[in-house]
Amino acid sequence: MISPIEELKESREDLVSRISEGKISDTFQENYTEIMDRYFQNSLQVSKTGHSLFKEKTPFALVAVGGYGRMELCVHSDIDILILFGSKIAPKAKKLTEEIFYPLWDIGLDLGHGIRSVKDCMRLSKDDYEVLTSMMDARFICGDSPLYLALMDSIYKKVVSKKAIALGKWLEDRDRIRMKIFGDASYLLEPNLKEGIGGLRDYHHILWLCRSLFHLRSPEDLEHMGKLSRDEYRDLKKHLQFIWLVRNHLHQISGRENDRLGFEYQEKIARRLGFKDQKDIPGVEQFLGRLHASMASIKILHRSFTLTYLPQEKGKKKAFKTGNISEIDFDSATAIPSNPSLLMEIFEQSSISGRPLSMNAKRLVREFLYLVDDTFRKSEEVVQNFLNIMNSKNTIETLDQMFETGFLDAFIPEFGQIRDRVQFDAYHIFPVGRHTLETVKYLKRLTTQKDILLTEIFLDLSSHEPLFLAALFHDVGKSGKDHARKGAAITQNILKRFGYDKKGTGDILFLVRHHLLLVETATRRDLNDEKVVVQCARTIGDIERLKMLYLLTWADSRATGPKAWNDWISNLVRELFFKAIHILEKKELATPHVSQRLKKTKSEVGRLITNDMDLSDLEDFFKVMSPRYLLNTGAHDIVNHISMVHDFKKQLENPRSTSFILEAKKDESEGCWGITFLARDRPGLFSDLAGVLALNNINVLSAQIYTWRDGTAVDIFKVTNPLDPINPEESWEKVKKDLRHTFSGKLSLAYRLGKKAETSILSSAKRPSRPPKVIVDNETSDFFTLIEVFADNHAGLLYLITRAMFDLRLNIRIAKIATKGDQIADVFYVRDLEGQKVEDKEHVMEIKRALIHQLGT
Repeated sequence: MISPIEELKESREDLVSRISEGKISDTFQENYTEIMDRYFQNSLQVSKTGHSLFKEKTPFALVAVGGYGRMELCVHSDIDILILFGSKIAPKAKKLTEEIFYPLWDIGLDLGHGIRSVKDCMRLSKDDYEVLTSMMDARFICGDSPLYLALMDSIYKKVVSKKAIALGKWLEDRDRIRMKIFGDASYLLEPNLKEGIGGLRDYHHILWLCRSLFHLRSPEDLEHMGKLSRDEYRDLKKHLQFIWLVRNHLHQISGRENDRLGFEYQEKIARRLGFKDQKDIPGVEQFLGRLHASMASIKILHRSFTLTYLPQEKGKKKAFKTGNISEIDFDSATAIPSNPSLLMEIFEQSSISGRPLSMNAKRLVREFLYLVDDTFRKSEEVVQNFLNIMNSKNTIETLDQMFETGFLDAFIPEFGQIRDRVQFDAYHIFPVGRHTLETVKYLKRLTTQKDILLTEIFLDLSSHEPLFLAALFHDVGKSGKDHARKGAAITQNILKRFGYDKKGTGDILFLVRHHLLLVETATRRDLNDEKVVVQCARTIGDIERLKMLYLLTWADSRATGPKAWNDWISNLVRELFFKAIHILEKKELATPHVSQRLKKTKSEVGRLITNDMDLSDLEDFFKVMSPRYLLNTGAHDIVNHISMVHDFKKQLENPRSTSFILEAKKDESEGCWGITFLARDRPGLFSDLAGVLALNNINVLSAQIYTWRDGTAVDIFKVTNPLDPINPEESWEKVKKDLRHTFSGKLSLAYRLGKKAETSILSSAKRPSRPPKVIVDNETSDFFTLIEVFADNHAGLLYLITRAMFDLRLNIRIAKIATKGDQIADVFYVRDLEGQKVEDKEHVMEIKRALIHQLGT
């Protein structure tokens, strides 16, 4: 006869093996629970200690608690079990645990067990809500069933019924703690499937709340008792089954109890679940979209359930329809079919009053979504109600309710296409639909920002409505490539359906089509290049659109995530904004003549220079400076550089002197450091400097590289802060030391950075990967070839790119370094060693192939 533990091993291995084979069923949790129940029942039947206790008429029972009690066992879930005794714990209890529990530990199962009397359970349940909720999930397995029933009867009568309100408050506190620790799993890049908001714990909270308030015993009672409609309960089970399915695969692949769906598991699970790459949407993004949609639905249901059923504080009353209402409901459900516009009107009333829809009202909205047809969407009255919502003070709260009920998708089907679209990267923190609502939120709350410029621009607009609608629609084309152009075409159809006015439509379509113009121009182009700014201003066309575009850029970036907007990017976009507005205000599509600008700069330098320099010496300096340097560098900086070059040339007279000067100053306004680097120019100099900075964990943000006619390299960098903010001087001394060793051949950058990259790969979590891309552009600039590089970021990447360019005999003059999460978008302005643009087709192809090869290693 096969032993209980051998039967358990065989049954469990057979059940788990089906997961990797793709044969896992929706009943996995129940099946695994039954296997464990059978083990405990069989073990107790053959237990000598168990038989002895029965003969002695000592009542005891094996009781499943927690997730095991709820029948929610996943592959590596803890097996939470309680051995329950009557008035006191029998002396043979320890021997009983050894017989039943030790075999489970021997095969590697995680067991959470306890031995308690009924009195212990009552006392702990009164004092500890964690214990109370675990006991509320308790389920009888075997032994003395009257003992179990007596305990559950006492717990519900003497504890649960008296602590319902306190338990509800405790659950609310737990939600706040979960949000702080685990975040909102309905949109996080690496969600916690259990504890994150929208995870399984939301469902558990609904169960515990219902058990305390309505004496619910099984999940099916949610529907049977009328707390959820048939459709709501069906959808809840569907979403739970999908999360449990994902959780089982996660457990099986990671080989442990693990609820955090890290990047390293997402593509594997997507493939296992049959999600395949489509033309524009990778399978992993389809999978994440489905998962986030399920978690968002559970989050929404939990929130609505809590608001509706959680008891209010003493003294507060909840009323509906009449009087001082706290929620809004329909007067009559029967009026809706004959007057579908009520579906929009109730949201408008919510936006006016600031009061949310009741759970019943939300339920009715969902049930009558079929009434939202083309006639409804084109109704002048309905559209005007929607525009009133967009212009109200409670727009965000109302849009959230429209989003939660699915009404926004029904009214604007194009929005439904991107609602749950997830981008598989470490840059976008929200699914696309939620991101658009966050963008609107930033604009609606813009006047609370400390940035006076933003407020002034916002208040100066003649109308805010086109800006709000552009924010809502700006990513509506994100179901494929070139989403801005595609989004403008989709938005045009929406506005045509709305019957929107011609001028407003033009403004909105422009904003959608060009919502990335300012940030991409500012971060990827040389803003000292007149052609770049003029072209940007021409594209925008007028000041009102520029102002709206600036505000949309800010809101879109802030809503994307913390890595999309910082002081550095903010300053670049602001600089471009002011340059463009100057051109549009003055209607000057060209700056003053170059000779006039050079003359003005030299005059300012002459006034600022110290008296100990002869004017003829100053003129000698001007003669060796390149025109580009004089045009792009401020007078104060030129004076400082002259002083540095003067000192540098004196140092060169000393054979033991260093071969460079590096000056680092913190730029508080831009949240970065500025570096001025002087040395004798030579090929590969920029690459060496970039490598040393990377070695010291300092990233280059931008670089202006100048070579004076006398061979002096004057390079100006913006870089990130050193890792040690308390003693930055020590960091910069380390940089100088590494530079000296690099220049003298005592330090191999290729070796050191290679080792650093290995350490980084081993110590950091896997991130989403994208194939590298290289673009060679000879159209944007009249004087330079632009090389744009997009790739996964890692330690020393800039060094590898610039070293490859050195091998290709390219002279880098300007570098714009942008990082989007764990992806880089670097732009290099280059010439060949003869000072010409790189236009030879074979050379261009060689550049692309060489860089792609380097990025792939």
